Amino acid sequence: MIDPSNIPVVADNELLARFIVYSDEKRSDGTVKHKLFLPYKLVELSVNRHREATIEETWQAGRDVASERQRTLHGIANIRASSCRTNMLDVKPDPQLPKNPNHANLVGYPPAKEDQMAIAKILAASIEGKWQEPPAQT
Repeated sequence: MIDPSNIPVVADNELLARFIVYSDEKRSDGTVKHKLFLPYKLVELSVNRHREATIEETWQAGRDVASERQRTLHGIANIRASSCRTNMLDVKPDPQLPKNPNHANLVGYPPAKEDQMAIAKILAASIEGKWQEPPAQT
């Protein structure tokens, strides 16, 4: 994980994780639906940085998010920060200390739902590879 006392800005080449906690945010062909990238009541969207984190730490962050929301972790979709910096959006560190210094937010969503939906469709089409199922816990 990132050193909590030294949180760097989010670089364009950084890989970000969006945790899938609703089964209807993913498709069986490995793509995701745009609703995965729709901000909820706010005009920002939570993501997790892979930077300096092991894959297990990233999955644990996803399990923690699902648990906090009383949901099931269905998977993870990865996207580059540079793909998120479109249509007014930016990626800003938002460490959730002490537990998750890798947390960040996509900020700058417009307030109108139809505009948010247009951006979400672009982001959903920009994930790297296919969404991944969580590893079995031992």
